[in-house]
Amino acid sequence: MYKKFAFYFLIFTSIIFTTDGFNEQKFFLITSVQAQVNSDVKSSKSVLNVSMEYWRQQWAKASEKRKAPVGENPQGTVVPVELLDSSASLNRQKAKLREMISNGYKQPLDFADLAENRLKGELVELPMATESYVLDIGGSASETQFTSYNFEDGSVILEPDSPKYLTLKKLADNFDGVKYDLNNAADRRQIKRRLLRMVNPQTKKVIEEIADAYRKKFNRPLRLTSMVRSMEYQNMLSRTNANSFSVSEKDSLPPHISGCAFDIALKQMTAEEQNFVMKKITEMENKGSLEAVRELGANAVFHVFVYTDGKPPKMDEMEDEDDGDDSD
Repeated sequence: MYKKFAFYFLIFTSIIFTTDGFNEQKFFLITSVQAQVNSDVKSSKSVLNVSMEYWRQQWAKASEKRKAPVGENPQGTVVPVELLDSSASLNRQKAKLREMISNGYKQPLDFADLAENRLKGELVELPMATESYVLDIGGSASETQFTSYNFEDGSVILEPDSPKYLTLKKLADNFDGVKYDLNNAADRRQIKRRLLRMVNPQTKKVIEEIADAYRKKFNRPLRLTSMVRSMEYQNMLSRTNANSFSVSEKDSLPPHISGCAFDIALKQMTAEEQNFVMKKITEMENKGSLEAVRELGANAVFHVFVYTDGKPPKMDEMEDEDDGDDSD
């Protein structure tokens, strides 16, 4: 079976390189397909790791060329006032995360912490693709050894008998029916990708509601580009992604660490599509169920933070005035 998948992978990547040049989306598509080949070799029965062909089909459908102009600001785009103030939005998200921490939420520092959250059921993994959405997540995950992370020592390779390594081993031995080898580089990357495809269970419901409405209207899946992150992964992203929240100290409050945040890619959307998504998000925001902002730049997205208890945070005067970091 491996030879069969490898053969199709070589053909597919050859087609990509011989078309209109190499770009970031094509690079991600290639690496994602390769990772999916590895997963399919291990188990073709996994519910969450959908077939390579289906993921590729949904990715292509989400990214297909539109009949109307697309981009950050296609003509006719009307941005609701609720999505304009990124600084105020970020302050509310940080305030909510601070509330979560005061109520016992432990911010994941590294992939081992994410694995622990997964084992406890605090975070759930989403399929790589459904009829309503497709995931472009984990492109920066590496094959390197798993590490323990803190702000004093940075990243330190885990010893096989350490508690964090044993947590990862427990998950790797049975990750929804798939067994991974922590000594195998490709397996380590796949575990990391899967851990980055997780969100809080309530956030999953919000994603499905928005995505289902979008598919019903436009007959294509939403492309989601980010979900949960660890502090270590967030710190790595902030070095190369201008929109990524800069983590400078252990008291930092990057929204994606919460498991309540996700990003919807918008550059491939027409004005009609963007207006539809913004209207849906704004309606939910006005009900107090989430906080959202429209971020532009190289990685333009609708960034959404779900209030899993259905309640906006209590803001004090200091938080209201704090400009903070206007990225996610």
